[in-house]
Amino acid sequence: MRSRTRSGFTLIELLTVIAIIGILAAVLFPAIGAVRKKAKISTGQTTFQQWCAGVSRYKSVYGFYPNIGASYTTTADALHKLEAGPGIPFVKSLYGKNPTGSPLSGAATGERAKYNRNAEEFCAFGKDDYELFDANANTTGKLIDKFGNTNIRIVFDTDGNGTIKGIATPLPDDLDATKNANGINSTTGIPARVIIFTTTKDVGSTDGQLGADDVADIIAIQ
Repeated sequence: MRSRTRSGFTLIELLTVIAIIGILAAVLFPAIGAVRKKAKISTGQTTFQQWCAGVSRYKSVYGFYPNIGASYTTTADALHKLEAGPGIPFVKSLYGKNPTGSPLSGAATGERAKYNRNAEEFCAFGKDDYELFDANANTTGKLIDKFGNTNIRIVFDTDGNGTIKGIATPLPDDLDATKNANGINSTTGIPARVIIFTTTKDVGSTDGQLGADDVADIIAIQ
């Protein structure tokens, strides 16, 4: 009686397959990570462009930029660090309501009078635009970019000359005149009414959880 031989993988064959899978994973994972990073940058830029467009519509309707910080001067552009306090006023101004969707207070002397008297929606904000969307979102919520960076900078052309210049803050390389000849400088600046950006040079200063490798430069100009 002829005995059957049992087919199967040998230990060497299994180890070879595992080694090949490991090599492929080592090659593919960085590529996948790079694709995901590019997708986040693209999505982040789209979001910031929507915010810029909202600011432009706000300015067109009311004749001035959103009141989200100190009183504006007509002799210089206004830079706001949204994580330092102006973030929620920025939302209330463009959204025409609180982050949770509840109405702003009084049109005569309350939040509507200060931020958006007609309670008009110039731009919508979603839960994923916030670091933490909870019961305190209307007062202490923080906006983030698509990498979770809260250090969002927004600049308004409050001197009305059609350019933005002389911003004293860490800038993305594309906006830094020392890195890019077409970047922002203190004399000519760049043609813009609104700029919103985050940068790898300015992360971790709020909560220490992010480093330069965890984020990317995201810029929107209008």
